[in-house]
Amino acid sequence: MKRVVFLLVLLLFASSVSAKEKPVGILSHSVFFNTNATDISKEEFQKLLDFIKATKNIDIERMSIVGFCDDRGSVAYNQQLSDKRANAIRNIIVKYRGSDKKPEIVRTNGKGEIQLTTTQKTLFNELRSLNRKVTILIAPKKLIAGSFYGEDVKKGDLINLNGLKFKKGLRYLTPESLSTLKELTSFLVEHKEIFFTINGHVCCTENGKESRDRETGKLNLSEVRAKFIRDYLVKKGVDARRVRYQGLKGQYNLGGNSSENRRVELLIRHISK
Repeated sequence: MKRVVFLLVLLLFASSVSAKEKPVGILSHSVFFNTNATDISKEEFQKLLDFIKATKNIDIERMSIVGFCDDRGSVAYNQQLSDKRANAIRNIIVKYRGSDKKPEIVRTNGKGEIQLTTTQKTLFNELRSLNRKVTILIAPKKLIAGSFYGEDVKKGDLINLNGLKFKKGLRYLTPESLSTLKELTSFLVEHKEIFFTINGHVCCTENGKESRDRETGKLNLSEVRAKFIRDYLVKKGVDARRVRYQGLKGQYNLGGNSSENRRVELLIRHISK
């Protein structure tokens, strides 16, 4: 019976961590420690090396390393202990991952103790051992449309879709841009919660030179380029209610090379829950 209870609690704990700390695309590994220890056993060290090896060729955007300990000891001692554990794991990762593959480690800290609520001694001790750990969370780089990381999208983002290039004076993309457009489409079809606007830009509008659509002669090239992208997305399955488009002419140049100003951007207006 105790074994069944333990398994149920463990499953609930794992599902809770999965829901709160491991969004899609996040990889994780936990390293466990003995009581009061900041060094890990040979077995845990080998497991960590295996994890490093398995993720070594993944282009990682960021990493969090968070230390924990059980409920024994003072608050100050537990905070210090969890900090030391997190830093010990960080040092191993930096050493064995290799200088050419070092991710940005955005957080290395200790969370201190994890409080336990059960009074069953066997289960109590089992859970204590599970709380003496460091958890590593890594987010692989997931470049979408040559421009941004899918996991990082949030309301208000203005993303320059620099992988989309247009034929001179026309609304149509160059052949090499089509694969990028397909990648963008797949991402937006899958993420139905994202509502967005396509912004079209041209280099400049002096004398209408850059803003003229060579196919129609109209001075609306930035708008028709944005509409071209919008229409493609809708045709391929993106709900039209999620998509707006607008032409901003040459009002918002980036400076530098004029070709960089002939662009479309993705403005994230809303992300539904």
